[in-house]
Amino acid sequence: MALIDRVKTLCDRLAGHGWTDRLSPFGLDITAATPAALATQLARAVQRPTGAELRGFEDFSFRTATGIKPAAPGKSLLYHALASPYVHPGAGNAPASSPEAYPTLEELDTLENYIYSLARKRLADFPGATLAVFAYQYRPGERSPHGLHADMAFSRTGVARVGTRPPRYDAARRSFWVEPEDGSDGLAVLPARYGAFLCVSSRPGTQRVVLDPVQGDNLRNFLFPVHKLFPGDECLVGETLAAAEFAFDEYHRNEKLRRVHTNGRIPALPQFDINRAPFIRQSGDDDALVGPQRVGASVLIVPVHHPALVRTVTQTVAGREELVRFRVPRKQRISFGQASRETRFWTSFDAISGGPEGRRAPEYVNIRHRVRQTPGGTFELEDLNGPLANGRFLTEAEFLALVDRGGYEAAHFMDDTCDGSVTVRVSGLSRPLGTALPAYSLVTAPDFFPLADQFEIAAWVETLPDRHFAQGGPRPLSRGRDSVNPTLQRPGQPDTPAFRRSDRTMTAVVGAGAVGSAQAGERATVLVTWLPDGASGVFAPGWDVALGNDELGSFTAAFGLGSPFPEDAKLCAALNSFWPAVAPDASRTFNETPMGKPLLDSELGYHPQHPRVLAGEVTSSPGWDGEHGPFLVQEGGQWFMNFANRFRSDYVSHALKGRMRLGPLAQVTAPELIARMEALRFCIQRVVPPAGDTVPTSTLVLATVEKVVDWDVGPPRDTALNGPGYHLVFVETSGEEEAIANTTRRRVRVLRRFTCHVSLTAVRFQVDDGPFTLIARPATVV
Repeated sequence: MALIDRVKTLCDRLAGHGWTDRLSPFGLDITAATPAALATQLARAVQRPTGAELRGFEDFSFRTATGIKPAAPGKSLLYHALASPYVHPGAGNAPASSPEAYPTLEELDTLENYIYSLARKRLADFPGATLAVFAYQYRPGERSPHGLHADMAFSRTGVARVGTRPPRYDAARRSFWVEPEDGSDGLAVLPARYGAFLCVSSRPGTQRVVLDPVQGDNLRNFLFPVHKLFPGDECLVGETLAAAEFAFDEYHRNEKLRRVHTNGRIPALPQFDINRAPFIRQSGDDDALVGPQRVGASVLIVPVHHPALVRTVTQTVAGREELVRFRVPRKQRISFGQASRETRFWTSFDAISGGPEGRRAPEYVNIRHRVRQTPGGTFELEDLNGPLANGRFLTEAEFLALVDRGGYEAAHFMDDTCDGSVTVRVSGLSRPLGTALPAYSLVTAPDFFPLADQFEIAAWVETLPDRHFAQGGPRPLSRGRDSVNPTLQRPGQPDTPAFRRSDRTMTAVVGAGAVGSAQAGERATVLVTWLPDGASGVFAPGWDVALGNDELGSFTAAFGLGSPFPEDAKLCAALNSFWPAVAPDASRTFNETPMGKPLLDSELGYHPQHPRVLAGEVTSSPGWDGEHGPFLVQEGGQWFMNFANRFRSDYVSHALKGRMRLGPLAQVTAPELIARMEALRFCIQRVVPPAGDTVPTSTLVLATVEKVVDWDVGPPRDTALNGPGYHLVFVETSGEEEAIANTTRRRVRVLRRFTCHVSLTAVRFQVDDGPFTLIARPATVV
């Protein structure tokens, strides 16, 4: 079937869902009687309406645009209408209630193929072109590579994310979504989409651009896609790409458990073979990491989901299945150069497997789950954080001494994060294109803020007059100029590296130059991205990826992430949110300072003893990480803050029980996070003591953070203020913590409380139970 016939089928299907009326104000009729008539209609110039009819098209550049523009998705009005998450078929741009009213990914792929087929290009028109695989996505104007109008964005790196439920494609959103279809608390895996393109190597300029370029990019060569490849005889004039041999291949590997023993200072138990699964898992094994799914001429890399984010694993030893485990080494201090460090960070094993140049093993390993063998030969898992198998709860001193002393066997935990390569096989061309250049595929941890990307937070940080985050920061992976894991092989070729160490542009986001300009006003983010500008690019060791290292240098790699990943997720979240657009800030959960990004009490979780729970105002529930947030309690006239014990809180335990969830974080946008951080900045700099303090240096802890929709309504209610805002309670503490017996909680004595009722224009400030004072909040102060 010719591509125009398939496009006609698509238009006929969607016409009855409101798209006919939606597109007619642009002079575009998708109800043409024949494919030929539709092709004529799509080739015509389109007009720009005004008022409500333009909604969703504010960022579409009408300059030289047609219904379908050859080789230019961003200048094709029909494609924008069907691919933009801001365009809907209802009257006034109202979203449709049924996903049937929107195109499927396969239908969008067909439309892309038709767009490129109309260019009528021959293979000879691309002298010196290279065949390469790119992750790609149609972007709104504010997120396109040039930032001037909606357009296609490409990267040689794609970012998929693990989860506990199958993928969910949200047709109205035109992307995958993280909340499961059935509304449960699980995490839907997020796939990444890849396609095959002819590309050219070039420095950026007006015709080819790099999103958010870094210093030196003007002197670097990047690969820029110029033509999409797809099976059939319409892709290139005079060529027929064999459909049966147009195939994508993938290779992915998780080798964290093996590297724990080869490079991570933990000897392997002699009965285990660390060169077999589960110490190393790779494509082709029974326990698959990803499941590729063809979508027309593109492919989805879909992480395989499991009931929990982590799990114990076994290996066959002498004919019987043994729980994979290791003997915990005693804590020691390791010297390297002029520095030294202990092999414990709180109660995680610190592998100290590298330094600033990168890591050769997972940086942090969970050691708080003891393995005991029963007289019958079975294995039992004992969580040292809480009651032991005999019901006894270790005292704080006993627990810390045991973890430091080591000597016991602890369980290894498997997660499904990995990295790999995606390539394509193409045949039937009159001139060989050579070996396709693969894309780098990351399968990484969940993004708990899917609607707030690193790119957006980074742009805000750059406007600030001083530092906001004490450590880490919002630099996206797309700004990194490191090579990617050179130890990965090409699919099916174990002796052939997939990537060159000299290629340092793999994680950049690129695209064609702008043609005209069209910008929408401020609007809520709805698109979830699988490109690296939505991933973290700070490595310490990292949330999405780490900086690996070997004798020849440093590179981006997944094997430096924690074993399993929730182990260092806790440390990232507790320490000022190293990566603020993917990692929640749980610093106040653990009485850690400073804090960079306030999460609400409801997002951190209400403890059963929280005063609002006891008063019947809210229901007790764990937060995003399975923990409960802090709360204030008064005993004998003395205020205390109750909080989670950083030494005994265990995200691996929570993940095993399915307690890690998105909850309300799924709907938090970058503007909302920025509003919270600006409220925090103003209060610390201008309201609470000491005067002139800054966020990175503040030692105050936020015991309470609540969003107020309207101060006239509350809670709490404050009729002296107008509009929305935040209720913040800072506390100055004695600093002397004490463990609460038979719990995984601690408490600290509160010396002073500072209450701030924050609106857009003012702050009402109170010390302890004293009177409130009003402080103006200028709009220009951030």
